[in-house]
Amino acid sequence: MNRVNARVSNVATLLIVSMSLCVPALVQASRSDHVAIPHSKVAVASGAGINKATLACATDRYAHGVLGDGIEAGCLVLENEQGKQFLIELPVSRVFEDLEPRIADVDNDGSNDVVVVRSDNQYGAALVVYTLKGDEAIELFATPTIGRANRWLAPIGVADFNADGQPDIAYVQTPHIGGILKVWSLLDGKFQQIAEKRGFSNHSIGSRRVSTAKIVDHNDDGVVDIALPDQRRKQTVWLSLNPAMSSAIENTGGAILEPAVIDQQAYDEAYFQ
Repeated sequence: MNRVNARVSNVATLLIVSMSLCVPALVQASRSDHVAIPHSKVAVASGAGINKATLACATDRYAHGVLGDGIEAGCLVLENEQGKQFLIELPVSRVFEDLEPRIADVDNDGSNDVVVVRSDNQYGAALVVYTLKGDEAIELFATPTIGRANRWLAPIGVADFNADGQPDIAYVQTPHIGGILKVWSLLDGKFQQIAEKRGFSNHSIGSRRVSTAKIVDHNDDGVVDIALPDQRRKQTVWLSLNPAMSSAIENTGGAILEPAVIDQQAYDEAYFQ
């Protein structure tokens, strides 16, 4: 696990690291620096671990604008069940290119984590999971970056898609240019890709709706499925990772599942509302 630049804040002030191209400087930040960025949602939950997550520290340093404007989040503010705050601030080469933090127990340890899109100005987006350990916020794991600037991914959500008892994370990589559904999971202590299938688009350039997708047991087999628009938004496609239906395909590092198409119908935006 990689440590991130995170500190505990008190009620009066928050200390942040102000990153520059030269030497980082420690400064005192006003509370206004930590309000949610425009058009974002503050995630809330109950239970152990993360109970609140806010995308904050508005910045225009990442010139992409895929979510409707040039403003992204330079930091993520987390709050635990006791109301203690933790600040994760990114270096100037990165932003959180997201509007909706997703709180879920990703590693199945009984404590809430948070899932966000983090983008790098050279290598593009990755899906990152942060958690709280004692008095620190840490990076639990992350997908590889896409590998090129201004390449983004649209999260779908967290669920047990293959009925193995372990939460999985699904997203569409590059939804505007040949979208690829990818699913990752924590297996044997390692974050691994478990499924992939091409041909989907769950986001339109400039839309503030981060993901047009639905997690639902469409065929009533007891295993949740993923509903997505196809690449041209002509069809809604329902996909299953039930091992009894999916087929194995070769991928870097070994075989993974190719989700099975269990249904498709004419695309209807209302279905995803």
